[in-house]
Amino acid sequence: MRSLKQAKALKQAKTVMSDAEQPTRPRFRLASGPGLLVTAAFIGPGTVVTASRAGTEFGCTLLWTVLFAVIGTILLQSMAARLGILTGSGLSEAIRAVLKNSPWLRPMLGLVIIAIGFGNAAYQTGNLTGAVVGVSSLLGGSTQAWTAVLGIVTTLIIAVGRERLLQGVLVCLVVLLSIAFLYTAAAGMPSLGRVTAGLFVPRVTSQNLTLVLAMIGTTIVPYNLFLHASRSASTWHGVPENDAIRHSRWDTAVSISLGGLVTAAILLTASGAFFDQGIRWDTPDQIAAGLRPTLGVFSGHAFAIGLFCAGLTSAVTAPLATAYAVCGCLGWPADPSSKAFRAIAISVIAAGVTAAMMMHGSPVLTIVVAQVTNGMLLPIVAALMLVVIQKRTAGSPLAMSPAGVYAAWAVVAMVSLLGLWRVLAAVN
Repeated sequence: MRSLKQAKALKQAKTVMSDAEQPTRPRFRLASGPGLLVTAAFIGPGTVVTASRAGTEFGCTLLWTVLFAVIGTILLQSMAARLGILTGSGLSEAIRAVLKNSPWLRPMLGLVIIAIGFGNAAYQTGNLTGAVVGVSSLLGGSTQAWTAVLGIVTTLIIAVGRERLLQGVLVCLVVLLSIAFLYTAAAGMPSLGRVTAGLFVPRVTSQNLTLVLAMIGTTIVPYNLFLHASRSASTWHGVPENDAIRHSRWDTAVSISLGGLVTAAILLTASGAFFDQGIRWDTPDQIAAGLRPTLGVFSGHAFAIGLFCAGLTSAVTAPLATAYAVCGCLGWPADPSSKAFRAIAISVIAAGVTAAMMMHGSPVLTIVVAQVTNGMLLPIVAALMLVVIQKRTAGSPLAMSPAGVYAAWAVVAMVSLLGLWRVLAAVN
């Protein structure tokens, strides 16, 4: 009897040891990755205004730009995430490592600091004023007061420095804005034939070229490459690289596809409510008001809620991305709990609040300036990232496949050609 009990005990011990020896695989959770942070960053007032303008002026014909931008964003952001996972550092740190003995190091780091810093300050102004337009159209009140309140709220969210809290707040806001914009699109959806033609038949003319570039530039955002690489390095720290890359790939694809769906919903809403009715608008606050006669009161309210959430999410992520990029360039710890990181992020918020109050809550000019800056910066930053990633991950069996690298270069080349066409058209 005793020997039988001993045999059973020995068998159970072996089973426990064998289970313990097997590597644990982290469970995939959509909210656990940084993909939704990227979505929260690019679905801002700039996206709302640009997609609404595209739908108002050209109906469904520019829907293909959303598909192109989503594919390009998934490719570039996946490479940024892979860099963070394989090197354990952000894009700025990788640039420093690759160019450490090159005379191009300081010029490139200076370009990143100036472009990302000033560019995101402009974005921040548009983000805050866009959020103010949404909340004031729902609740009324002074735009100056709402700007100050939202500036304080974003500062407190970043100053707390708790990543889980930050992630949870942004995920909730992304879900809410997604529901709001998808509801407005469902209320006034154009015919399936028009949607299909706009999605799969690219049309670029001298008349729509500016909006084509703006639609692509509002989704493929340079500062998101820095944000994604740094957040991936911290999120997947300690996870087997193969598992981390697999989970990151799904996280990126699903999250950015959701953002593309929201962008398409905004464009389709404007197409049904404005283009089909022959109505025009001049300022973002007129969009929500203009939806009410055509799509109903609730659609106007839903659009205002979505605009508020879009502004607030981007108002949080833009300072974070700036802090990651600048800290990495200067060799400081890219840690959200560090004093230097918080100081940089909060300074971007302060600049945005100040500019928003001076402009009396009108985001149109700053959104246009930010989009132009983004379009000029994108090919440079993306090309630099591709070179750095290829050098930093060379020889790794988990490096990006040649097909993926070629596809990413093709996206950068296409955007560069469109930008060159726009410059030549302006000159002529």
